[in-house]
Amino acid sequence: MSLLGIKHSKGASPHPQSLSLLNDTQCACLKGPLLDTEASLLNLTECFNPLHAEATPGCRLLDSFPDCISFHSYNCSSLRDCKTYLQSLNCLYLKASSSSSILVVVTDASVIPSRHMQAVSAAHLWNLGQQVLSSKAPASRTTAPNAELFVIRLGITKATSMAIERIILITNSLRFARQAVDSSVHPEQAYSLAVCSALRSFFSQGHGYKIDF
Repeated sequence: MSLLGIKHSKGASPHPQSLSLLNDTQCACLKGPLLDTEASLLNLTECFNPLHAEATPGCRLLDSFPDCISFHSYNCSSLRDCKTYLQSLNCLYLKASSSSSILVVVTDASVIPSRHMQAVSAAHLWNLGQQVLSSKAPASRTTAPNAELFVIRLGITKATSMAIERIILITNSLRFARQAVDSSVHPEQAYSLAVCSALRSFFSQGHGYKIDF
């Protein structure tokens, strides 16, 4: 059974609440993701690039600079691990605050349930204990994972343009941090390709250049 209209149901029987059973007046008054799907199902909304130079197996960012990228995870279900992780973050921030070559990037994205409002992504950059840059940008009407990837790309591209040697990026999702440096084909691959290209240029400047998530 299909909820979609006759054009996209592929001969399936209509669901009792299918769009195919609604008249034009009812469809005009109806709003929701189902109507959005019906209207844009055949539209190409994203292009992938499996042949991009950054996506070449063996030459990807993680293959070329494995020692320059670190991920620091913890067990969020353990209160002890959370406290230990928080203490380590505080120590890391204090260390970063005393060195002009270390930049702390804090990123976050907010997806509002309303269909009429865009997601917002924000990246705040700190150096020597002072906020040196704050960048906010609309991420369009999108999902939370896409907004998180967008804001990580925003923070990294801003950070790599500055005269520093180490980036400490704080995000609430290591999953998307890992995806940001994975140039293989996946949703929002373009964001990852931009991150990988920026970091490749950054790491190529010298041995001590690195990023921590």
